[in-house]
Amino acid sequence: MDQSCATKYPIMLIHGIGYQDNGSGGYWGRIPDVLRSHGAELWFGNQDAFGTIEHNAAQLKVSVENALRQSGAEKLNLIAHSKGGIEARYLISRLDMAERIASLTTMATPHRGIVSMDRMKKRARQVYDGLVALFNRMLTVDGGENNVSLKVYEQMTADYMQVFNMLVPDMKGVYYQSYAFDMKNALSDPAMSIFYSFVRRMEGPNDGLVSVESAKWGDFRGVYSGPGRHGISHPVVVDSKKRKLSTRRRSGGILDITDLYWDIVCRLKSLGY
Repeated sequence: MDQSCATKYPIMLIHGIGYQDNGSGGYWGRIPDVLRSHGAELWFGNQDAFGTIEHNAAQLKVSVENALRQSGAEKLNLIAHSKGGIEARYLISRLDMAERIASLTTMATPHRGIVSMDRMKKRARQVYDGLVALFNRMLTVDGGENNVSLKVYEQMTADYMQVFNMLVPDMKGVYYQSYAFDMKNALSDPAMSIFYSFVRRMEGPNDGLVSVESAKWGDFRGVYSGPGRHGISHPVVVDSKKRKLSTRRRSGGILDITDLYWDIVCRLKSLGY
């Protein structure tokens, strides 16, 4: 059996906003099966879809402790998407879990918030409310949970994250790395096109929700997109389409998002994590 992803410490995948963990074929698409086929030991965060950062971090602590107990491992490697990365940072820094976490890899996480949300709230509240309602509707249609509270979105603003980053510092002994993604154009993912256009105008390159600049944290590993004109949107980061980004081999870009996760875990193994 291929053991290229058999890291020293097990991997925990931590989902983002709006969904629950469903193991193979769920939120993470083909990614869990691919990593397991290369020897990875996987666990899931199992936090709420729309819980606050503090609430979900407390749930993550229970999941981490359970994984450590059942696996017998001393530490875990965390790979978190979107808001899950913020919750993982809170877990490590504020819930006394730094000694039990070897590394945190964040994928399209808004570490500096979504500036566009702040600006729309201040200049065009009706537009802001409309976009949030549309995003909620899109999540529900896609199989996510229904959300009636706006509090979770307030925690993703740039103003909130500025204070958060001062109160939740990185902890010594934990390796932090981050990845950002670019849709390239609105046609890369029509479902995210309106959000992409808003963020592009106000913040620059983005994945349809999180800008490249906001996603940078710790050891920044670069901006990733698909081949040719194919970009990578926020949902595609977690294999939402459950297929290759392109069937034609072209120079540059990622052909299959699962290849990136395989590369991330192989690198963690090479670093001794």
